[in-house]
Amino acid sequence: MAELIVMVCLLATPEKCQEYRVADKQYSDVVSCIRTGGENSDAWQKANDKYFVIGWRCAKGADVPEAPKS
Repeated sequence: MAELIVMVCLLATPEKCQEYRVADKQYSDVVSCIRTGGENSDAWQKANDKYFVIGWRCAKGADVPEAPKS
């Protein structure tokens, strides 16, 4: 199972960035994740306006916390 991982920063403290796993975005393989990762990370940012996405990746078994909800 592949997951979408976003690197995000708080707007209030842009020097503090962290990777998070987007919990509701899981894929059967990494290729499927890569195909829609950009639009899904953009959708996550629009739904979480306290943060801004500076990057994203797809990974299997990533040990990162679940993305916060704003």
